[in-house]
Amino acid sequence: MTRRIVIIGGGASAVSALAHLAGEPGVERITFVAPTPIGLGTAFGTSDPLLLCNTSVDVTSLVADGRSDFLDYLAARGHPVHRADFAPRYLVGQYCRERYTELCARARAAGTKVTHIRERSVGVERSRGGYRVLLAGGAVVTGTDILLCVGADVPKLPDEVRAHRGDPRLIESPYPAGRLRRLPADARVLTLGTKLSAIDSALVLCSAGRRTTVLASPSGTLPAVRTALCRDDRAAFDRAAWSALDPDDASFDQQLARMLVRAVRARRRSAGTERPRLGGDAARLLDHERRLAAEDRTAWQEIVAELIDTLNTHVPRWSPAARARVLARYRGLMSRYISAIPLRNARLLARHLAQGRLRVADAYPERIERAADGWTVHWPGGATETFDYVVNAAGYRVAPVSCTGTGLRIGGPDAGPGPEVLADLRLRLPHRRSPERIWAVGASAGDRYPIVNYLRAAAQHAAVVAGQLTSGTPATPQRSAARPGPRPTIHRSAA
Repeated sequence: MTRRIVIIGGGASAVSALAHLAGEPGVERITFVAPTPIGLGTAFGTSDPLLLCNTSVDVTSLVADGRSDFLDYLAARGHPVHRADFAPRYLVGQYCRERYTELCARARAAGTKVTHIRERSVGVERSRGGYRVLLAGGAVVTGTDILLCVGADVPKLPDEVRAHRGDPRLIESPYPAGRLRRLPADARVLTLGTKLSAIDSALVLCSAGRRTTVLASPSGTLPAVRTALCRDDRAAFDRAAWSALDPDDASFDQQLARMLVRAVRARRRSAGTERPRLGGDAARLLDHERRLAAEDRTAWQEIVAELIDTLNTHVPRWSPAARARVLARYRGLMSRYISAIPLRNARLLARHLAQGRLRVADAYPERIERAADGWTVHWPGGATETFDYVVNAAGYRVAPVSCTGTGLRIGGPDAGPGPEVLADLRLRLPHRRSPERIWAVGASAGDRYPIVNYLRAAAQHAAVVAGQLTSGTPATPQRSAARPGPRPTIHRSAA
């Protein structure tokens, strides 16, 4: 069967899909549909050298198995780099862009036409012989197979400021960071959020001038601190124990805690088992964890890469209700430790806190009002505070995908049920028994897989989907991880 593949999205997940498809026989055409340059999504589209990845080079690769392709890319260009390093995010964007160019050439040499349509997709409809991808401008692209590689790039705007969308004093996303750098040198800024994008916001705002910023979120908690996120050839987890874990068992939490402690001790026999912390004064906790990381006492970080793979293997097998219940219960821990920040960032934050340029609020605003020259924030207890600007760093979501009578709607209001993401990453519509030839890759698979905002997971998805497209054999991410096929060859230009 000759395939005409349409890839909706243009970030790193989309490039990873191309890395696994380029040069394969039987592919007549690959069409990218994305409004921005391929490879430069929200995550890696920044040009600010201050902003680092929070994952190490070892797991920041367009191919999941074998030595990190990103490591090879950096080494070939003379960067003094170690697999544990946290690279500037703009380098990942460059890596994706260059690999995209090389992969296009490889595909074309094999007889596959590769095109990029710089428009936004608003839907997919079934048609005779395949699918019609609907574009925002009214045009249509046809294909036999569709890959949804839509990243989490829609800002989550909190209720407190949603009515002020479009206000020049409201920065709706910290990216691109140049908008923050252009704020007045003495601006007082309220940043809504305390996770990764809020950390980036604080680092940029406090890097120059006399700007001050306050971070505020419902949790009031900063991410944990680590010095690496790397794979390890030694298994720390008992696969049989994970397979037997029942999310409906009353002792689930105790069993899981014991498994995590055993895994940490398997990495370091002398490691302490300090209880994870989710509360307390944010500045003091940051200082405590910064010191632990500097002293190489963060043994938990050595199991995180395996933990992510393990969660993505076993959690999708649970019922939707069990997945939602357990993940909601552990969301705080996962956010703090799986999405921890590099030690360098922690040191910079600590310096800004000590200088009084940064503060982490111990409460979340009750009300935020627009004033003549900025904002008035009403804190719990009756205190008020004024700010010149508000930056929304409350996180991102994937554009909603809902089902229609003939296919899918992408973006727009959340109307109607969404498709089911199956174990092999294919989508199934509620009114049809058979799955579609539409696959979810990366963040688009977040309804089934717990950790998707992670390039290694997207690369695993891409390998599974490419295996089905090129061989016709059903596969799952679990099979791919346990029995990896040949690593895609990426022909590199000379350094």
